[in-house]
Amino acid sequence: MYRVKTLLVMATILVLSTSLFAIIEGNGNTDALPYYGNVQPLDTRDTDTRDTDATLTWLDGITPNTNFVGSTNDYFLEYFVAPADGYINSIDFNFSNLFEFSGGGMSIWIYESAYPWSEINAEAIADIAGDAWLGYYDETSGFETTGSNWVRGGVNDLDGALDVDYDPLGAQVWPAFGSGSISLEPNADDGGVVNFDLVAAMGTNHPFLAGDEFVIVVRFNGFETQGDDGDYQAGFLSATLHVDPQPSMKFYGTISSPDGRIGGGLNDWGWYIRSYVWDWGVNVTLTSDRAPVLTGWNSLGVTLDQTARTATCIITDDNPSGGNAGVASADLMYSFDGGDYVAVAMTAEVDTFSADIPGLAGGDIMYYFTATDVEGNVNSTLPLSYSVFVPSAPTLVVFNGGSISGYPFTYYFGISDFTNYTSAGFPHDSWDGPIMADLAAAYTTIYEIAHYGAGPEFDNREVIAAWLELGAKNYGMFGDEFFGAWTGWVDQDYVAGDFEYDVLGVAHIYNDISGAPSAVSPVEAVDGNVLTGGLYTAHTALGDTLLYDPVYEIGGTAVNWLDGFGLVTAGDANMMSLIPGLEYPIGVNRMSDDDHIVMLGFDPISINASPYTWWGFAEESPQTQSLNWFGIWTSSVDNVTVPENSSLSAAYPNPFNPTTSIEYQLSNASDVNITVYNMLGQEVANLVAGFQTAGSYTVQWNGLDAVGHSVSSGLYFYTMQTEGFTATQKMMLLK
Repeated sequence: MYRVKTLLVMATILVLSTSLFAIIEGNGNTDALPYYGNVQPLDTRDTDTRDTDATLTWLDGITPNTNFVGSTNDYFLEYFVAPADGYINSIDFNFSNLFEFSGGGMSIWIYESAYPWSEINAEAIADIAGDAWLGYYDETSGFETTGSNWVRGGVNDLDGALDVDYDPLGAQVWPAFGSGSISLEPNADDGGVVNFDLVAAMGTNHPFLAGDEFVIVVRFNGFETQGDDGDYQAGFLSATLHVDPQPSMKFYGTISSPDGRIGGGLNDWGWYIRSYVWDWGVNVTLTSDRAPVLTGWNSLGVTLDQTARTATCIITDDNPSGGNAGVASADLMYSFDGGDYVAVAMTAEVDTFSADIPGLAGGDIMYYFTATDVEGNVNSTLPLSYSVFVPSAPTLVVFNGGSISGYPFTYYFGISDFTNYTSAGFPHDSWDGPIMADLAAAYTTIYEIAHYGAGPEFDNREVIAAWLELGAKNYGMFGDEFFGAWTGWVDQDYVAGDFEYDVLGVAHIYNDISGAPSAVSPVEAVDGNVLTGGLYTAHTALGDTLLYDPVYEIGGTAVNWLDGFGLVTAGDANMMSLIPGLEYPIGVNRMSDDDHIVMLGFDPISINASPYTWWGFAEESPQTQSLNWFGIWTSSVDNVTVPENSSLSAAYPNPFNPTTSIEYQLSNASDVNITVYNMLGQEVANLVAGFQTAGSYTVQWNGLDAVGHSVSSGLYFYTMQTEGFTATQKMMLLK
């Protein structure tokens, strides 16, 4: 069996701040982004009409990275402003997930926009369950996006928003009657761009005038009885974007949310403002004068350099109607640490405009470009951001291809708030870009964690090797796809002079020994090892079996590929594969001269057990114990504090999506049962069932029922029962 792996190679753009806001001015309209990009060159236009082809999109220059799904009768909406007169030809919908069965489809409409509203700051309330809930129409046919009986949502509880029906849809403007439609058939990639041609579908395009505000609305169709089963859901590729107004909304219907979006029988179906922006492109032909076109700007990544930096942008002005054209002026606007924006006049070399942002001795910079043409039309980009990074701790944690926030990145050391954790002797800095020599030189310890499933984005071997030559350093490398990315998933030997041999102590790589992406692999900690001996003692006392299971622990696009190694020194192994016939080391810790080296060829938080314990989040986990070996954090798994009383803690995070963690304590060894129930008292999932010794534990729930199906949004209860102790807590799943 052959398979193809795709390593995501992204541009080295490091945008650490996500606090963006609308600063757009197009033909006098200051409410939204007019359009970006894909402008047809002048010499290929129709020279009689000078019409210009362009694409309206919110995510030009922003990499979408989120699968945002919906079920049948869920609606999605995105808001646009016309930059000039023209007409819509087609719409590109970038799907990250398609229905797994034939028979699904999508209806499409274009409406005039009744949004935004001056009394609502959409950026401030987006995603907040009550505040972002606008409402719905309660009709005899059900809960609808159109009708006459509007039911107000939680947004009306906000000050200044008490007596308004916040229906985002104005009049339907395309098609004149009914709706456009397109089938959504499964494909091998489970996604991709689906183009909807207005003329082919309904015989007519949609004309607009400069400044017109309109919304594209779609509804998923075809599976009325399957609920929110993931096989019968589709999803758009999206990205988080903070602007005002937020351009995208979702209408939660009764199939995806039979008990209300929040659950518990709450009457909260309908439109919600989201901070997620769907990756849609509206393909248009423009026929009148428009504002300048700004493209090709340089995104300045995070830096240690405290000197001035040059920002550039390509700015053109070419009016389709044949009127006066040309860029009259362009400014670079920048702000330090949330302060007022300062304008710097840009100078031009042909169409490339540039200006300098002054240096900063540490902090965050927001910047954007704005231009005015000879007719007075103004256009601007969305803000960009970068940070001037100042090392502040002896330890650097690098997420190579991942985020420095969110799950699972904040959980790697058994600490629920890892990003802000500075107590217990573990101050650190976080980083999500390539490791530069001047950055590495500031640290005694570097942890490098590869993005689960996809592998590393950057190859830092040369920099790390030179840094280790300085002596007395600690290096931890965690992740199952480093070697695959380096070798193209081809098994090979290493010899003296290779980074893998000299630093990591690896003489041979056996790629993907688990054999299948869904395989759960048996593994074992090495008894007596300085990192994993405590894990061996703790888990064998429970009589469980250690497993490598990232699909369960991480979810999403994670896969269970597991690598094995031939080691330079066999005694360096700290974890072993127990796959029959493939009993290879999968982790190593060793001294290289006076450097401490830990390499885990797997995702370390993905170690659990049967019966279930989440050992990857426990103090006994090898990555957490490496803190001891590196001299960063002193703890001992041989002296576990026995809780005075048994207890069941609140889930964290709560509300959650897609995963939450539940901590519990046992004052005595006992049989333990932790079960999740829905609002009807029906058992949904059993998280823990078996004997455990006294101590503190953590179990995770990823929103799946007993047969592996994703459950709907709503309120759930979880109950812990031991000998002489029972407790119940509640948690809320939001999608």
